[in-house]
Amino acid sequence: MASTFPYEKSFIQHLQAADKQPVTIEQYRLTLTDFFNYEQHFNDTFARDQLLSDLTENDIQAYLAMLKNNRQFKQSTLNKTLSNLNGYFSYLFEHRIITMLPTFSLKGRPLPAHNNGDNWPEQLSELLANDDLHVYTRAFLLFTAKGFTSQEMLKPDFEETIQTIPFASSEQVFLKKLTAFLAPLKATGLHGIFLKTRRRGPSANLSLAALHKYLGGDSIRAGMPLKPVALRQNYMLWYLDHHRTAPVETLLSRLRLDEASLNYYLNLLRRRDLREQRNQK
Repeated sequence: MASTFPYEKSFIQHLQAADKQPVTIEQYRLTLTDFFNYEQHFNDTFARDQLLSDLTENDIQAYLAMLKNNRQFKQSTLNKTLSNLNGYFSYLFEHRIITMLPTFSLKGRPLPAHNNGDNWPEQLSELLANDDLHVYTRAFLLFTAKGFTSQEMLKPDFEETIQTIPFASSEQVFLKKLTAFLAPLKATGLHGIFLKTRRRGPSANLSLAALHKYLGGDSIRAGMPLKPVALRQNYMLWYLDHHRTAPVETLLSRLRLDEASLNYYLNLLRRRDLREQRNQK
């Protein structure tokens, strides 16, 4: 198969080595194929000599503007496109194929306020079905919605811990994908959910810092910030907001909290309620 963009073969191999999902790799391929096709037809400087060094920040901005104005791309899709372009050009820059990074100063624009992550539990089914997100990102969101902390999730015996937890049908569909992803790793005798795909160091399980990298890499694709502490807090507040009359014992059990932690989140909810009341006046 002929290459559709420069260094396609080596870049795709780089994505595969980074454990990107096939659907994510295909989106990179489609984005880059379309981008270079556009540049060849509408960028005379690049079309003349086909030099990567001729591509500038202005060219990236012009392409994104075309997607927005001519194709009516939503901001979330534009952010994903920019993320794909940045991943590609960063790869070229890191391997000294180019000396200037044309996406360096470009950032994805914030999404509307309702996508800031406050109500992410309402989107859980869609997030779990989004194969553009890494399985570890989706697993973290699922288990956060079951009340578990990052520290609990990263333990080798976490798999045993969740055996008695009920899961909805959409969650079970995702868990099958997670099981399939982990199968080659578990075949070597490893235990846990968040396993290293390449064994380094004495532990087979991801560190918290490594988990942060997976989440950070998926933030734009998810359309919201993916920070463990904020995600957990937003889930707690969302659940308490939707179960204001639930008995304390039920809340303690469902959210896996002690009384001090529950009171902490209840106080946060009250303070948020007060802020919203003031804003309405």
